[in-house]
Amino acid sequence: MPAIHEPPLALLPEEVRPRVKQLYDEALKNPSDASANGQLGMFLHAYNFDAEAAVCYRRAHMLAPSAFDWVYYLGLAQGGYGEFAEATATLRQALHQNPKYLPAQLRLGEYLLASGKWQEAAQFYETMIATHPDRAEAYYGLGRVKAVRNDLNGAADLFRKACNLFANFGSAHYGLAQVYKRLGKMDLALEQIALYEKSGTLAPDLPDELLDHVRALSTNTDDQLSSGLKLAKEGRLEEAAGVLEEALEKNPRFSEAHIKLIGIYGQLRQPLKAEEHFQAAVHLEPRNPESYFNRGLVLASQEEFAEAESSFRKVLEINPQYLGARLNLGSMLEAQGKLSDAMAEYRKVLDQNPEDAQAQFGLGRILVNQEDYKAGIEHLLKSINVGDENNQPTYLYALGAAYARSGDTVNAQRYLHLAREKAVALGQSQLVESIDTDLRALATPGSQN
Repeated sequence: MPAIHEPPLALLPEEVRPRVKQLYDEALKNPSDASANGQLGMFLHAYNFDAEAAVCYRRAHMLAPSAFDWVYYLGLAQGGYGEFAEATATLRQALHQNPKYLPAQLRLGEYLLASGKWQEAAQFYETMIATHPDRAEAYYGLGRVKAVRNDLNGAADLFRKACNLFANFGSAHYGLAQVYKRLGKMDLALEQIALYEKSGTLAPDLPDELLDHVRALSTNTDDQLSSGLKLAKEGRLEEAAGVLEEALEKNPRFSEAHIKLIGIYGQLRQPLKAEEHFQAAVHLEPRNPESYFNRGLVLASQEEFAEAESSFRKVLEINPQYLGARLNLGSMLEAQGKLSDAMAEYRKVLDQNPEDAQAQFGLGRILVNQEDYKAGIEHLLKSINVGDENNQPTYLYALGAAYARSGDTVNAQRYLHLAREKAVALGQSQLVESIDTDLRALATPGSQN
């Protein structure tokens, strides 16, 4: 039986340390008490100390092998720190005791997929569809298996069924988009990408009474996260940072707060603070791409383009489908003069989303600077046809300047005037000055090369 380790009290919110210390002392005094061991595990689990919680749960399970709670919690904790093979075996034990507990069934399916056990996952989800035909997750899981096995039509059918059962199932919309793309059905793929962007991480709701008992033990920081993000969206960055820092005082392992603070401190031009939260975030969640993405943005704002490039490459190593990272990687390569590489990244973005205005703009700008005016203008024209209102003046300005360089003064003046009109409406005074300079140059005889 594994030994009981002293919990990391210094890393826990101050208000819960006495309770955790009390539970630890009780477990030491009563090492054969399954409940004492399990209760300590639940508190550690609530604050994301999954490995430490797993030790407590394992002891509780060994002391009370017929208790479903402890073996189920053990499986969740093992999955939480990435030991999916162990978690799969543990959840099978749990389901042997309580085969009807649906949250355990769905977790088992997730862990089979995460561990790459495609054959077992296929059999599992086929059975689940037969027994729970109303669960969108079952169709989604089997769809993922079929996509890996290149049964694209079968995968599309299953992803569609998942979306029909839960219309805002973000992951299912994304999976369907990728399958449509592989089938060459780009219009349908773009529709699904739009639905994915709208739905985000939404998934079917599934009450989990046992897991709720664990969640109830943690200090409620979700409201503070929502409040901080709302303040940041309103431009009240100092206040947003204060709210999220307060949340971290209650729960130093609140990784989402660390991740958001990377970007907020970057905007506040406090790079050392941003780096501090980046280091904390990757310590807690080393495979969360948003940490590296936000750090890349901070580095880019400091014109540390090579370092930013490395951060965006790390994002894509974790998630090759992260379009924002690929787009920014293109920008960083362009800033370093690696134009061929930058163009390759922009084209990869457009392969996934032909309507991406920033990729069209970046590619068009490079081509114009290489004096391939026809191809460059073609891409710049596409950039202005997307509803990216804040960047419209910039795109129109670049298009007008491209026409000017190509010798087409009529279209140059047309698009520069449109750019000026939109820039004035949006209060972009510096851009207005630059446009006025170009318009005066166009009006000067013999000013064009």
